[in-house]
Amino acid sequence: MTNAKSAHRTRTLEAESVAEIVGFPFENFEQLQAAVAISSFNIGVEPLAAAEWSGRLNSKAKKIIIAALSLLLVVAAAASIIVALGTREYWLLLAPPIQAAAFYVSQPASPIRKWVTIGGVISLAAFVDLLLNGFVIAAALVTYAGLTFAAVRAASYVTNSSFRKALLKDEALFVAAYAAGACTIRNNRTDRVYSA
Repeated sequence: MTNAKSAHRTRTLEAESVAEIVGFPFENFEQLQAAVAISSFNIGVEPLAAAEWSGRLNSKAKKIIIAALSLLLVVAAAASIIVALGTREYWLLLAPPIQAAAFYVSQPASPIRKWVTIGGVISLAAFVDLLLNGFVIAAALVTYAGLTFAAVRAASYVTNSSFRKALLKDEALFVAAYAAGACTIRNNRTDRVYSA
């Protein structure tokens, strides 16, 4: 015996087009594309699914951008350790743990993403204030947090927006992703979210 929710999920998984998805607000894929184009609907993507898709199918240029942002964070962490040991400014050894914490909370899917965004903006003002008041090491540590925040958000933006664009170009990809829970659609007027 199946309940209505599992029957709906089964029918969604078997769908080959948007028209076959039970309870979907559009009769065809072109209507969905048009609604997203005029911003009455939005496509939300699951970050891990977007990252997996990006790793396999994103353009070479975008893969290079994402890799460069990751490499930047590794080089910055290594530089902080080398400089800390070379200059005996051991407070700089806090940079890698600060980067790790900033990396963890900077993900756009984080439940505290709005507060982290505010913190990222404040870090710029804090950096300037600390630097002007002669606290160079503290300013550097704030910079590590800000740099990590910016790199994570930039990489996430490239990954998520590329996946969204791919979903809007390919109905089969969209239907498969929707059925797998890798994407949702949201009505921007009512804030109703549609998912498998």
